[in-house]
Amino acid sequence: MLIDCYECQAKVSDSAASCPHCGAIPLDPVNSLPVEVSDLDMRFGSMIWGLIKLSFAAVPAVIVIYTAWTIIGGVMSPLLHM
Repeated sequence: MLIDCYECQAKVSDSAASCPHCGAIPLDPVNSLPVEVSDLDMRFGSMIWGLIKLSFAAVPAVIVIYTAWTIIGGVMSPLLHM
């Protein structure tokens, strides 16, 4: 049986693994789990502590990016000023 693709609205066989037009994988309402959005009960102090931990976790990434930028700049600078 042909069904409409939820992405491109083309006719697709209900037994197809994906849409031949856009590649969308068909939704399976039998095997998919329902999504329920609920309220997060988080205290303000816990939120602040999480943001502090996040900022400390970003420090090594900033150091790596700065070091790579410095090395690339040091290599490229003489080449661009000839």
